[in-house]
Amino acid sequence: MSKFKFLGSFFAFLILAGISCWATEKSLHMLLPAGWPEILVWGITAAFFVVASIGTKLIADSLMSQQFIKNRKGKLWGGVFLVVFFWLIMSMPTNTHTFFYNDKIGSTISEDIKITSKYLQQVVDSKKIDEDGKKIKDAVEEQIQHIVAQFNGDEPPYKRGNGEQIGLHLKQINIILNSSIRQDPRYNSQDSTILNGYRLEIDKALAQALKNHTVTEESVQAARRQIKRLAALNDSIQDHVASASLSEEEIRQCEKEIKDGYNIIAANKTFIQFDKNSDDKEAYTKENAETKTKRLSSVIDVFFVDFLSGKYPGSFWYYVILSILVDIAAFIFFDIAFKN
Repeated sequence: MSKFKFLGSFFAFLILAGISCWATEKSLHMLLPAGWPEILVWGITAAFFVVASIGTKLIADSLMSQQFIKNRKGKLWGGVFLVVFFWLIMSMPTNTHTFFYNDKIGSTISEDIKITSKYLQQVVDSKKIDEDGKKIKDAVEEQIQHIVAQFNGDEPPYKRGNGEQIGLHLKQINIILNSSIRQDPRYNSQDSTILNGYRLEIDKALAQALKNHTVTEESVQAARRQIKRLAALNDSIQDHVASASLSEEEIRQCEKEIKDGYNIIAANKTFIQFDKNSDDKEAYTKENAETKTKRLSSVIDVFFVDFLSGKYPGSFWYYVILSILVDIAAFIFFDIAFKN
């Protein structure tokens, strides 16, 4: 092999390997726990790619060489093993993930902010009480109407005062509110203070029962503040996406603010009407909920879960093919450069 051919092939290999290793390193660095030195991740990435390249050379030599090769089958299967584990499972998915991530992260953040802000706005606009709470309140109000009517003699047996039927309605209220309101012992008395006393006790028990069904002012204010923060971030993100200057630090800040929005939504989920034709309810309310922005940074979730389960459209194959072509080209130049 001429020196020029070797240098040309080797140089082309270095360029393509550099692109592949950059993509793999970025994906791995997002996946690994915080604190891993980037230089160490680069070292792992480069080592894995060299091993995969050696694997392709073992396969090529075993299949294409006309010369005698000792343990040809062993080298062939050894090469297949190296390519499968160091390229097919490691390099190709991480490269695909990085190409996809770089293209989609801006729009994913914007969508995450838009949907999160929409549900936060429902907390702000909440009518203060959820559907279950409304049912409790309506049931109690119905019993109160009967008590008033009984006391005024407007319902059977049409006898005014603190009669037996009032006790039955109080019992129903106690069942609804899990309370212990007792009937005034002055039976058949028409003293209006008895009716006023019932109302005060019922209102107190109802307020206690509705605590878990009522959005707090703190939640409303927290949702309102978070909407403003997300809106400001979205404006900044759009500017940086347009100028191709979106940094990882800004993305991490967006993840934190969006996650805070998720937490507010989860804490007030009973006051929110989630879109029926989506998985938003599960995404926002499950334990340890993960934002769409955070999920996009994981090669395991993007490639091995979402892509392989058919979540992404056919256009995702473009990134897969791009990754394959870059790596195969690098392997070809490696095999040419180091051909026996």
